[in-house]
Amino acid sequence: MKQNINLGIISLGCPKNTADTENILSLLSKKLKLNTQFHAFRRDKNKNYPVRPSFSLTNPESADIVLINTCGFLKAARDEVFENIREFKNKKIIIIGCLAGKFTRQDLIKYPQVFAVVTEKNYQKLPEIIKRITRNKKVYEVSEEPFKFIKTFGKSIITPRSYAYVKIAEGCNNRCSYCLIPHLKGRYRSRKMEEILDEAKMLIKKGVKELILVAQDCGYYGQDLNKKDSRVRKITLSVLLQKLEKIPGDFWIRILYVYPERITDELLHVIANSKKICRYLDIPLQHGDAKILKAMNRGSIPELIIKKIEKIRKIIPRIALRTSLITGFPGEKEENFKNLVKFLKQINFDHVGVFEYSREPGTAAYGLPGQVSKNIKSLRRAELMRLQQKISLAHNKSFVSKTFKTLIERFDPQANIYIGRTTRLSPEIDGEVIIKSAKKLQLNSFQKIKITKTSEYDLYGIEN
Repeated sequence: MKQNINLGIISLGCPKNTADTENILSLLSKKLKLNTQFHAFRRDKNKNYPVRPSFSLTNPESADIVLINTCGFLKAARDEVFENIREFKNKKIIIIGCLAGKFTRQDLIKYPQVFAVVTEKNYQKLPEIIKRITRNKKVYEVSEEPFKFIKTFGKSIITPRSYAYVKIAEGCNNRCSYCLIPHLKGRYRSRKMEEILDEAKMLIKKGVKELILVAQDCGYYGQDLNKKDSRVRKITLSVLLQKLEKIPGDFWIRILYVYPERITDELLHVIANSKKICRYLDIPLQHGDAKILKAMNRGSIPELIIKKIEKIRKIIPRIALRTSLITGFPGEKEENFKNLVKFLKQINFDHVGVFEYSREPGTAAYGLPGQVSKNIKSLRRAELMRLQQKISLAHNKSFVSKTFKTLIERFDPQANIYIGRTTRLSPEIDGEVIIKSAKKLQLNSFQKIKITKTSEYDLYGIEN
């Protein structure tokens, strides 16, 4: 048996998977004494032969065992999983993540490189499972263990040092007709507030400058934890944010994925009165036509959404708002699409992601009549993106000559520029600030940057 085992990990999908990957790495680091850099065999002082196996983290191409944290939300994501399985046919693969529950024992035979399938309820067993794989044992661990969030043990960070995703809940109680998440992840389960606060404190101590709260529906946080006793203060996202803000240090808190019906006046006032919470909300809306929203089984109608957005902007002036929209949902006729275009103009969001509807087996929308052709979906998406580019450019132009507190994240020596973000820009999904500076700027620090010009997505500035 090989005495030094190299582990690699591939994290697919959304930031929630990224957070899981980091917590899994911290678990392995603790339980396997995982070395983060490749090293030679450890040898006994008195004998010249390798002792018990040691484990090192390396890139997947050099690894003996590769963990694939899968995404099963869309067909394209599932295809990516199997592309990776085929690519690493000469490795021993462990399947974890959203798609793990869809793998059967027969798949371990069909894909001989797959040595283990482990669902999220069994992640605590991963260290022992990896040891069994080193002995060429195959493992199918999908038993219905009580779900527990992974204890972080200091948390490994795979994002840039400047920010980290903090998962505050798992699963979803919404029953959107196009979505597989409740089927894949189960009902909503809030993470204990103490665990979130401990992780946040540890990340701030490590030097992280931005905590990004993620869940399928952040606004629902705590509802499943609240006690019936009216004398006990309810656990809510607002309460969590207030406690996070009290952690000492100079850092930002960003919230992603808050459904409009979950945005309370209390939440808005907490954000408005905070010096650490970014004036930024990601509000998944998906459409702007009442008929399509009803078919999607969403909880709002366009008129109520518009009123909620007006309230948000009244309580939190200059807030940056992002949303995601779907084109080509079954039954979306030209009239429904025109209503969506009108809605997009009216909401005037800073950032918008537009996706073509993906017909997913197992969802309520799969069998709906009026399926829209791929060509029409693509054309409609392109039209919405062109419109949003104009809206985003207009927003960005209003920032010229203004100075923003900016988080400096990296330096490009070839272009001699720094790259950073303001509170208005979430990593990976929004634009960046491209900075020229005559003096050296410290990475992972906050600097005042004056905006000199813009594009549809990015801001350009100089150190002020």
